[in-house]
Amino acid sequence: DKGQIEVITTPYAHPILPLLYDTNLEKAGNTEAVMPDRFSYPNDAIGQLKKSVEIYQAHYGRAPRGLWPGEGSVAQEIVKMVGDAGYQWTASGEIVLAKSLGLDGFTRDSQDTVQEADKLYQPYVVEDKQYGVKVNMIFRDLRLSDLIGFEYSQTPGKQAADDLMQRLENIRQELKKENATGPHLVSIILDGENAWENYDNDGKDFLNALYQDLSDSKTVKAVTPTEYFALHPPTQTIDQLFPGAWFSANYDTWIGEEEEATAWNYLLKTRETLYDYDVSKKKSIAPDKLARALDFMYLAEGSDWFWWYGADQNSGDDAYFDRGYRALLAEVYKSLDLDVPEFVQVPIISANVATPSQQPNGLINPTIDGKVTSTAEWKSAGAYIAAGSAQARSADVASAFYYGLDAKNISFRVDAKSDWKSIGNASIGFYLAQPKVKNKSAFTFYSTSQSTKNVMGFQATHLLQIDLKNGVVSGAKLYTSDGQNGWEETSPQPKVFTASSGSILEAALPLSTFVDFETGDTFNLAAVVSQDQRDLQSIPSTGLAQVVIPDLGTTQMVLSVDDPVGDDHGPGKYTYPTDGVFKPGVFDIKHFEVGYDDKYLAFKITFAGPLPNPWGSPNNLAVQTLDVYVDKDPGSGTGARKLMPGRNASLPKGDGWDVAVWAEGWTPGVFTPDADGNPKHVDNLDFKVLVDPGLQQVTLRVPLSVFGDKFNPTKAGYTAVVMSQDGFPAPGVWRVRDVDPTASQWRLGGSPGDINHTRIIDLVEPADAKPTQEEALSKYPSAASGDLDKLTPDDFAIVPLLTAK
Repeated sequence: DKGQIEVITTPYAHPILPLLYDTNLEKAGNTEAVMPDRFSYPNDAIGQLKKSVEIYQAHYGRAPRGLWPGEGSVAQEIVKMVGDAGYQWTASGEIVLAKSLGLDGFTRDSQDTVQEADKLYQPYVVEDKQYGVKVNMIFRDLRLSDLIGFEYSQTPGKQAADDLMQRLENIRQELKKENATGPHLVSIILDGENAWENYDNDGKDFLNALYQDLSDSKTVKAVTPTEYFALHPPTQTIDQLFPGAWFSANYDTWIGEEEEATAWNYLLKTRETLYDYDVSKKKSIAPDKLARALDFMYLAEGSDWFWWYGADQNSGDDAYFDRGYRALLAEVYKSLDLDVPEFVQVPIISANVATPSQQPNGLINPTIDGKVTSTAEWKSAGAYIAAGSAQARSADVASAFYYGLDAKNISFRVDAKSDWKSIGNASIGFYLAQPKVKNKSAFTFYSTSQSTKNVMGFQATHLLQIDLKNGVVSGAKLYTSDGQNGWEETSPQPKVFTASSGSILEAALPLSTFVDFETGDTFNLAAVVSQDQRDLQSIPSTGLAQVVIPDLGTTQMVLSVDDPVGDDHGPGKYTYPTDGVFKPGVFDIKHFEVGYDDKYLAFKITFAGPLPNPWGSPNNLAVQTLDVYVDKDPGSGTGARKLMPGRNASLPKGDGWDVAVWAEGWTPGVFTPDADGNPKHVDNLDFKVLVDPGLQQVTLRVPLSVFGDKFNPTKAGYTAVVMSQDGFPAPGVWRVRDVDPTASQWRLGGSPGDINHTRIIDLVEPADAKPTQEEALSKYPSAASGDLDKLTPDDFAIVPLLTAK
């Protein structure tokens, strides 16, 4: 009532509105997304907006003016429905604005100040030109918002408030430099529930200091959006609002991975059923039951369910959200007096990978004869030993499950507790899930014909079923999913190698059975032992096994370098942070390889220490950050000399990187330099980061298309470095950890205290290289203070290129 604050709202169940309009909008931002069948129910998006207005009016006695679309998700296609619902303004993130203006993103200097300030710090008008519906839009400053949301909690309140005010002043000075005519609007938007519990005194010190500073300021005024629009109606327009969310130029967090595609297909099947009642009217139901069904449908369309599907987010218990999502779908059917279909009962979230008793460690080469004549046969296989384990049950008939790959086959071995003959008519089913295969089944082979289904911990695409009679293999068949949770026999049958003797069953299935797979694909698998067509035991018992397709000999080697072990000290004096997560050798590279096949350039980095994942990175790389720089034409003077932001190192004069590969846990990517030498992200790229903890090895696979048609890997130069990954880096630094004079829990130690020392911990070089790593990283003109942006490449350590010999 006072106008001191403006309360806005979201669509009813917090959906990703553009995806309700049309899931195919995801393709604008990610052409490589794994897509579901098309979901397009614009009326549901309109309904979600209508209900949000009704609820707002019921609470506040007036119509809402501002809309926060779920996750800041917008697209040109939803402008009309937002305006038609009565909303005057909406909001999203700076990345969406950049894409809408034809920019790759907003650039920042070393103080994090946006260099295109006049474009970011003002509102815009978006319009559905066909119908003349207009909506105002504001776009948040991502860095300022994240500082409050995630970083200022580690700083005393007054100091944090002063820092924010200084950043606002830096923006004002940048606008002056750009000769931009004001006023300008800085939008800070963040999840209000996340920040304050992490602050001392619940953030009161910071907020009181900030509000006092804002009240006292002569140059900054706090306004509500509606107040600003009344004083300064927006004059800038956006012709085509790019489809994206507040932190990404796509909807990748909610669609684009296999689990997410499955969840959307579940939603589609349920919506198609409801359509016959609420739209086509082919079927009738009491109005109250229809309203109840539609409400559950809206709730299932909420974004939070899809947030937890796929590898990009991890709650620690994603299965909990999966159950909640499917429970809502079930209620739609129940509200319509229908039986809940089988697919709703099938979990979308696969069980977690169970930690093997024996980690897979390279290729295996067993002889399929039902005997273990040498311990070397299965030494490198992954294995789950059930006998004597905490999960072992007295009813179990099998004691162990081994699995592994050679160049031509995926091989299995299952050991019986005593011998297979004692079990009589036994069957062993090896269930596998190949990525990117559409048809999947969640039920085991024999349970599909029973009233009580045995639901596996994942949805499989292939089944190798081996039958034993009195301990002797009597048959082996391959099945594939029929897409209806059943199994159908493949034709023609592949040649499968099987043998059993005593307690040992061995089998090998040719990899040629699987089409369209490639290095880096991850197969989930499990073994199910049955007797007389009744399932007895699954191995692993508490999850699933997993195998990653390695390089099967198709890669041509370009470069192989043994890096000295024990040189993980940067210029010579760097020491690890003191927290226990930084195990000895985690930053120590011992071998680096470059190779290529017909599709990818591959880099293989082997570490002397472990590859831990204490914070649940989606690609299992949480502690280390790896950069590889590729100069397509060494000595020609093309490309960028400075490495990526925060590395504080450069390539020699005459050399320059044309492609930079950045491997880390949450924001890996491939980059090319723009005209100013700044990294420009390459979008929609099938870039793979493969982590093998058993081998302590990271493999990076980059499509050759990035390098151009005339690229010759044998003529290129390569630089590889490792740093420590940091989710809260210093200003202008791309997610790598600082080096202080003295090590602390989350900081490396050993820096000389200047502003331009490198953050590189290990540089790949052979032992006889000149200059040595220590010499290369310590030789630079030290700067005690100043602006990093004004330093030239020669003001940093110079790291050499490696070339094929």
